[in-house]
Amino acid sequence: MKKNKFMSFILAVGLVLGSSACDEDTLDEIDTNPNNPEDVSISLLMPQVTMAVPTAVTGVDLAWYSSVFVQHTAGVHAQMQDADRRSGLTDATLLNNVWVSIYALVLPDLNEIIRKGSEGGSEEGSWTQVGIAKVLKAYTLSVATDAWGPVPASQASQGIENRKPGFDAQQAVYNQIQSLLDEAIADLAKQSATNPGGQDFIYGGSAAKWTRAAYSLKARYYNRLSNINPQESARNALDAAAKGFQSSADNFTFNMYVASAIGEHPWFQEKNDRSHHAVSVSFVQTLQSLNDPRLQAMVAPAPTPGVITGAPNGTLTNDQANKLFSDVTPAVLAPNSPMPMMTYDELKFIEAEAHLRLGATGAAFTAYQEGIRAAMRRQINATDAAITAYLANAALPQSAGALSLENIIRQKWIAFFYFQPFEAYNDWRRTDFPAFIDDHQISPPPLRFPYPQSELDANIENVPDIGGVQIFSNPIWWMDGVEEL
Repeated sequence: MKKNKFMSFILAVGLVLGSSACDEDTLDEIDTNPNNPEDVSISLLMPQVTMAVPTAVTGVDLAWYSSVFVQHTAGVHAQMQDADRRSGLTDATLLNNVWVSIYALVLPDLNEIIRKGSEGGSEEGSWTQVGIAKVLKAYTLSVATDAWGPVPASQASQGIENRKPGFDAQQAVYNQIQSLLDEAIADLAKQSATNPGGQDFIYGGSAAKWTRAAYSLKARYYNRLSNINPQESARNALDAAAKGFQSSADNFTFNMYVASAIGEHPWFQEKNDRSHHAVSVSFVQTLQSLNDPRLQAMVAPAPTPGVITGAPNGTLTNDQANKLFSDVTPAVLAPNSPMPMMTYDELKFIEAEAHLRLGATGAAFTAYQEGIRAAMRRQINATDAAITAYLANAALPQSAGALSLENIIRQKWIAFFYFQPFEAYNDWRRTDFPAFIDDHQISPPPLRFPYPQSELDANIENVPDIGGVQIFSNPIWWMDGVEEL
């Protein structure tokens, strides 16, 4: 896919202006680019990483493809329309941009913050920054392994010291993710020599909020292993969740996009530059069946019929102009919309699922309803009266005994609309819900993404031989417990 304007935003944030000398040392500096210094302070790296992770890792191609896979949206033009019809998905260039962002941009900068701020580093004692970097590294590695399966982790981003890193099995990557989060929690509890403050674009340097985010992510990644060890994964998830987000005020969200050409939300740029998506008929019909007030607030009428009209996934109809099918409303998508990476409502749904696996149906039902309340407030600023009426809807379970995993994942899928489709894709691969993703005129989505051409070209000796049609039939480890390395 073509490069996006968000890359200009990343470079602008990270740009370090230099100056040339005016003495005899000038000749020694001819081959040195002053705008690309070899040594950059943590204070300059922190804004870059707290913007690049939500934007370059969370917010672009990976999310756009996942959105049509989970039928939040339907592809109505170009690459997304092809992907929705299962064409071109084995192309090794599909997610080159995301892979390069992770391994050439994000992880090297995070590793540098950790190195500089830790014991023996040039900015030793910057423990808040080190803790932040470890949380973001864990998050980034999770995205990589959930997208591809085995990925470079223990040997990743070592620069010239290791140009051909080995790939770690997914179970090993998940162990590293949990270790990183444990280390982050310990680092964030230390007395830090400095605080990033406004250099941290996510939590403004709050060690307490980063700590709650780390525990919440631990709960997410423990729960991801529900098919590996249902009981232990549930207990571990609940233990971590108890120390996680206490309310929506703790949400792990980037909220610094601006209405400028290089500072807009990446989904807003996609809509204006490409407009490859329309809201899926599956999303529209699901909310209609639940009499969900979020439908009118989040989905706009299509101009031509004048009513909300979802696009069928796999459609042959091109609607780049968004005339025939509905798009999201400006309340959902604006230049400065937030980019959620994990939210309190997701955590409550995780708790609901974990309690349900352990047979604690009452606790599961309480967490499920709290997840709905938090999601409706976050997504449409719903009133208490509207939420109460929705929860009383006969289309929703009205007792703990009636609650099912499908109920939980359906509401979680609605809460992930519009900006967290990759997490919905992870849930579908793990639980087979929403069930309609398999029960459709088109074939099911792939079970993973193809390894990128850039890595095949540079590191073919280590890239696992998982490509072609195998991406449709070869589950990743946490789906079926079968390792590939």
